[in-house]
Amino acid sequence: MTWGWRKILSIRSFIRPFIWFLIRDGTEANAWNDNWCAYSPLRDFITPRRIHGAGFSMRSSVSDLIDTHNGWKWPIAWFDLYPVLINLMPPNIVHNVPDKLVWKNRQGNVSEFSASEAWESIRVRGEEVDWVNLVWYGQSIPRHSFHLWLVIKNKLKTQDRMGVWDAGSATNLNLMCCPLCNQGKDSRDHLFFRCSYALQVWNRVKEMAYMDSVDENWDSIIAWLSQHAINNSAKSIVSKLVVAASSYFIWQERNNRLFSRTQRNATVIANIVLHTVRLKLMTFKAGKGVTPGAYPSLLLSRREERVCISRSGGRPPESKGELLRLSPRDTIWYLNRLKESESSKLPVGQYPGVAFPY
Repeated sequence: MTWGWRKILSIRSFIRPFIWFLIRDGTEANAWNDNWCAYSPLRDFITPRRIHGAGFSMRSSVSDLIDTHNGWKWPIAWFDLYPVLINLMPPNIVHNVPDKLVWKNRQGNVSEFSASEAWESIRVRGEEVDWVNLVWYGQSIPRHSFHLWLVIKNKLKTQDRMGVWDAGSATNLNLMCCPLCNQGKDSRDHLFFRCSYALQVWNRVKEMAYMDSVDENWDSIIAWLSQHAINNSAKSIVSKLVVAASSYFIWQERNNRLFSRTQRNATVIANIVLHTVRLKLMTFKAGKGVTPGAYPSLLLSRREERVCISRSGGRPPESKGELLRLSPRDTIWYLNRLKESESSKLPVGQYPGVAFPY
């Protein structure tokens, strides 16, 4: 048996309560093991010995339990042994119409089976957190959203968390320090954005996210986003994209310095953050869950504005809609020029790890 089938069979106990038979002619549903009535499966309280003693078999269908007068065939003594059967009425048999398998969710509603219905029924549920829309939304960059989720949950492998692990005598975590500023151990609150290096990045990008009045404290940033970035307006989306991209590329730089000894200054990281957000904004399609409105012109550098002016009628495009009205050929030309212009501003070899375009 393959690994896939073993995994499918291992969840039978979770799936079985949601799979039910709608009784028609009663020949498909097993009387003892399948779900077809309010007390199913009957095998939970009727033993195989009682079943065989009454003249039935473990393969008996529901129709085998019903006589020609639409009454039960099981012994009257069963009503004393299993009082719940007193309230169980025989289903109406519709001859020559096969029984139907359906999905019954947690609320008892019957529907056709679908992957979404199955997931909603078997998934683990918890209380909805107030930051859910800051991380998971349709216009997000998936890898940035996943990283932001780890940051909010404080699940990154920072030095303060690794210090409580038993790393063995070969590693002394007490001697480690933040690879970005070389001052103390790194932690979630230190990296985002109390670290002097990370603070430089944050001060360069927070104005683009309409957060120039927000300090570098991580709790303050999340509190501001929870209050202001709660819809699909242009400002909300840009704010969430900038915060997620900033934390992602700062963490990437931290790991680069630890494991590959490559270094980029804060200005380079800030430019990468803004470059990534600009490219993401250009992929948005009108009418796809984004509230119309001008995106901030600050997201376009002067060089990019000159490029846009030359291709969009003599003035810089003020909204994503105007950017997207460029012809396919002009759009490709613009993206190539944008890539060249951004790359030309940075020293060779100091712009790794940035996908183009997102």
